[in-house]
Amino acid sequence: MGNNTSSNLPEIWHYEQKDGYKIYQSGSHVKANFIRVFVPDNPYFNKQGKLKLITYLHGFALCMPQFYEAHLEVLAKRGYYIFFLDFQKSEYPNSRVAEKTQKANVEKPHFSLWVSRALKIATNKSSKFNKFQPESLFSSLEEQTSQEIPTIQGNLDEPKRFNYLRTSLAVATIILIVKLIYTWFNDTYGKNLIHLISTVGFSLAHQPSEWIKNAIALTEQSWQHLCKVNPQLAQQEFDFYVFGHSLGGLLALSWPIYITDENQKKFFPQQIITADPAPSTEMGIPRIAIWILKLFRSPFATAPINISDIGSQLNIPIGIMHGADDDIVKPQSWVKTSYWQPLSNFDYIASQEKKIYFSLSNQQHHPPLIAFHNQAVTDTTYYDDALFENFGGVKKGPNDYNNQYVWPGLSLVVEDQVRVDRLLGNFPLQTVQVTDILPDQGGDFKSIITVILAVSVVLALGYWLRFGSFLTSN
Repeated sequence: MGNNTSSNLPEIWHYEQKDGYKIYQSGSHVKANFIRVFVPDNPYFNKQGKLKLITYLHGFALCMPQFYEAHLEVLAKRGYYIFFLDFQKSEYPNSRVAEKTQKANVEKPHFSLWVSRALKIATNKSSKFNKFQPESLFSSLEEQTSQEIPTIQGNLDEPKRFNYLRTSLAVATIILIVKLIYTWFNDTYGKNLIHLISTVGFSLAHQPSEWIKNAIALTEQSWQHLCKVNPQLAQQEFDFYVFGHSLGGLLALSWPIYITDENQKKFFPQQIITADPAPSTEMGIPRIAIWILKLFRSPFATAPINISDIGSQLNIPIGIMHGADDDIVKPQSWVKTSYWQPLSNFDYIASQEKKIYFSLSNQQHHPPLIAFHNQAVTDTTYYDDALFENFGGVKKGPNDYNNQYVWPGLSLVVEDQVRVDRLLGNFPLQTVQVTDILPDQGGDFKSIITVILAVSVVLALGYWLRFGSFLTSN
């Protein structure tokens, strides 16, 4: 962020004027109170004279505005107030300049770093035995100085020290396994994946429900401080919406359940619209990472949020914009039932005003259009392409899925042109196709092979236990 702190602004804000909108920023990623607010120069008012506010929730570990910035700018220029916040605890750079100029330092010794952090946590002599401030483990000058500036606080309590220790050991183990697996055949992917996980490692010492509460608090507090900058806003009525991608999509769906404080009621969403949301906080993240986090009982993995548990409490209009070829959060996970789950995840949502849409791939287009997981993302260049080629899709700018599907879907809803469950037929489609029925793509061969291998291992183990021990004893 530039040094543009207007003389009539509270010290809590950094300020920057852009073409058609202003940026107000406060907090830091490492303290999980980073928020960047996009304030339009010419606000949009609906027929009732209300402003439009949107909280924009990022995907897992995609905590920098840069990943979605092209969309954030478009929304601000349309006249909406946009709140982009880092509800996790991450190690991304705070300033806009650093976002643009820095790249992920994949050569950083992440494994030894997390082992060192675990040792420091275990040997910490603080009199506050149950609490541990992880900021002392960061050496970045930017992170150190950012703590000296008054900021919006959010609502994320520090976990107990033992939870930080569990999480540090789990992250170190994940990094070691990724190194062992990928060093041999895709070293670049492995290094970038390690950096991605390491960047948000300490956030895994929190339960996902804490992230939502923090996001709500950051939104509320930011609006209060904006009203101090511009007192006329305090008297202005507004409609509020929440939009989320991937994990952020699930948190967006969970948002109404965590609006409990009277002061937060104004931030109860009119409608919810999401892009490629996960039906569980355990999805969209490498499965091996979830297993290890569970093994170490990291808080993130011990108290997951599942749409099957919370869907019965959702009674407002809901729209899900998914990609038919999403390999990270497969669309089948929303519409298919299973032996253990008699209803589909989508059917667990109580609202009668709901719809799920599926964009289709267009292989005939040049270049081919793939309806992958990162449809809402606009810029993945902070990491090497090798990461997102295998983890949601590479984006070096908005494509047709942004321009014809995700972006107009959100704007049509916010501007009261179409209710979120009636978008089909209203997307400005040219090269993209959208349907509300997931095409049959045949069997999931990966899942079938996995089941066959698992059954084979169980049978082999049973055979050995029955006959191997007998032969050994004789």
